Amino acid sequence: MKFLKGCLITLMIFIGICFIGYFLFKNSVVNNLESLNSNVKRSWTNYTENLKERNAELSKQNFKNDSLKFYWNKAKSITLSECSKELEFNEYKINQFVMSDSLNSTLNEKINLSLDNYNQDVREYNTYRVRFPNSIIARKTDFPKDFNYFDYRYGVDNESKMIRKKKVENWIINGGNYPE
Repeated sequence: MKFLKGCLITLMIFIGICFIGYFLFKNSVVNNLESLNSNVKRSWTNYTENLKERNAELSKQNFKNDSLKFYWNKAKSITLSECSKELEFNEYKINQFVMSDSLNSTLNEKINLSLDNYNQDVREYNTYRVRFPNSIIARKTDFPKDFNYFDYRYGVDNESKMIRKKKVENWIINGGNYPE
């Protein structure tokens, strides 16, 4: 009887330690996700503020190209709450026309730096969220599954990146050989 009581007490202590360990680990994962999520949102806010500053700078210059006016006006209506394909394509077109019209933007390096910070924060968040066993706990939270990268540079020609991106999207939809 004493042996049975000892086994039950040992089992109860073991189960208690496991529950305490689980809750401590869960709190750690949730706190880390919260911190990484806020870093991504802060970086995105910094990036969008730089875009608004760039747009204000461009508004002081004369546009030679009607297409640039169209995309510049469209940029005002695009929601800047998250990285979207619409925003990326619009920024690609604006950058393309700004470069072809030789309009000056002194903010390209500043925007590129904020974009690099955003992409780094996204990489850290996405990696942390999918790593085992964090992914088990993260599935039960309200945090986003992942954030999109903004694979783009300002002040340089990004046409090859856009072509490759379209090929990869087509590959995802239709399959076949992976595009090189």
